Amino acid sequence: MRIAVTGATGVLGQEAVEALVAAGHDVSGVTRRDSGIPIVEGRGGRGVVANVFDASDLARVFRGHEVVINTLAHVPVGMAGLRPLAWREDDKLHGEASVAIAQAAAQAGVHKLIQESTVFMYPDNGSEWISEDMPLSVRNQAFRARVREMRAAVDFAGSGRSAVVLRLGQLFGRDPQTTHALKAVREGDQILLGSPDGYITLLHHKDAGRAFVAALRADSGFYNVGGEPIPRKRWAKDLATEAGAKSPAKFYPEIAQSLVGTRLDVQRRSLRVSSVRFMNETGWWPQTGPSTPGWSRR
Repeated sequence: MRIAVTGATGVLGQEAVEALVAAGHDVSGVTRRDSGIPIVEGRGGRGVVANVFDASDLARVFRGHEVVINTLAHVPVGMAGLRPLAWREDDKLHGEASVAIAQAAAQAGVHKLIQESTVFMYPDNGSEWISEDMPLSVRNQAFRARVREMRAAVDFAGSGRSAVVLRLGQLFGRDPQTTHALKAVREGDQILLGSPDGYITLLHHKDAGRAFVAALRADSGFYNVGGEPIPRKRWAKDLATEAGAKSPAKFYPEIAQSLVGTRLDVQRRSLRVSSVRFMNETGWWPQTGPSTPGWSRR
């Protein structure tokens, strides 16, 4: 199958390209710069330069492909997310580029669009399980671009086309965000948001890459994709174990958490998310969990 992956030089995109190639697919990795071509080729794909904000340019690249997988994102690392301008690029990618990608895929005759999304769009639900039927909590301005992205994917699904939206758990693995967290744990700095008793649904990058392959078998719709949800206090211990620290990762005090602003406040939500629907439909299941030794080096 001929598949185009946008955001192919990012953490998620690279994992998607490698997993798709391993599964025997012909993969074009879309990058915005010539410097990204070696990165894509290093994962086994064919690098293609295109303007992800230009639907006409993207349609040129997408022609002849059966599937487009959009993994574009640019999330600020750590508490840099407190700065509003730090999210400008991420907002632009989700609110503008993702719309252009969906439109271009339709113009180019692509049959299927697979769109990356996030479980953080769900409301805090305490210790109760969250399925795909749970209404979203997206009035927070942080989700304005994500909502546009989601609507573009829904609009794509028609005239014999299908769209699969994957609501991914919090990513962890060999990436800048996790590397930053492990460093903070080693140095004894505060790093975690939310309640220690609240739930977090994690997803290793390797498993995310495999999920994009599995999504090729999924019907149109929304799917949660994550590992077994765990209390944040357990995640604090797992972080410490992986970091080689003596004490669990530290939480920010409640007073400090109340001041993090709308962008980071959603990360305080307790999200016990079920991925059973995706597992049952595609056969996918997570292979790396937060207690798996050496997960940060995989």
